[in-house]
Amino acid sequence: MSKIVIKTRNFFSNSRRLLRHAKMPSRRELSISTKMSALGVVIIGLIGYILSLLFNAIISAIQNRAA
Repeated sequence: MSKIVIKTRNFFSNSRRLLRHAKMPSRRELSISTKMSALGVVIIGLIGYILSLLFNAIISAIQNRAA
C-alpha cells in the first residue's frame, strides 16, 4: 500500500477514536467559552481601533508639518 493510503486510514482511525471519547460541553461550559471568545474579539477589535486612530493622528501630523 502507498504511504498516502496508510496515512489516510490512520487519520480516520484517530478521528473515530477522538469522537468516541469526546463529550458534549455542558451549557455552563459552552456559555463560558462563548463569553471568553466574544471578550477576545472585542479586546482585539478595540486594540485595532485604537491603533488605527493613533496612526491616523500621526500621519495627519506628518502631512500637516510637511505642508
